[in-house]
Amino acid sequence: MEKVKLLDKGIIELPQEVCKKNRLEKGDEFDLFFDSETIYLKKVYKSIKNTSFIEIAAPFRAMAKKEKLKAEDVADEIRKYRKTG
Repeated sequence: MEKVKLLDKGIIELPQEVCKKNRLEKGDEFDLFFDSETIYLKKVYKSIKNTSFIEIAAPFRAMAKKEKLKAEDVADEIRKYRKTG
């Protein structure tokens, strides 16, 4: 069992190992529940419906940039997928 402290301004810092193991990232949101002396955190998953296309595409754009893909490369992959999909 991990122990945490309540810091200034009501902040609770989770250990890095817990975050890595549970794929928690800065900015993740949680619902907070209380039961007697127990506090529960439940991760809130955003609906993609309320997310802009630019926000959805950002990780893919970053990956394409890192891999030095050109617009034609992406278009080719889309064409291949549409033929087989």
